[in-house]
Amino acid sequence: MKQQYLEVVRLNLKAGVTQEQFLKAEGDIRQGRIKSQAGYQGREVYQDHDGAWLIIITWDDKQAADAWTPIFMTLPEGAVFASMLDFSSARQEHYALVDI
Repeated sequence: MKQQYLEVVRLNLKAGVTQEQFLKAEGDIRQGRIKSQAGYQGREVYQDHDGAWLIIITWDDKQAADAWTPIFMTLPEGAVFASMLDFSSARQEHYALVDI
């Protein structure tokens, strides 16, 4: 069974940021450097009825996720994406797949 490590981020957008702007920024991330990042498996985006967003990033393992974190904010697409987030609302969690 392939290993999986989930990075789960729940957040709200800053006031004035539209869904279209946010989804464009998300698309730019998906088409950017992350595609070639070692251990990256994919990203999913969900929206709650209250407007909160949930982003689930799947990695091979914790080491792959940890390697991406310092790279993300150095990228133009990372800076644009981050500029839209209300960081006071952000909650990040990590989960490793348990083989039963």
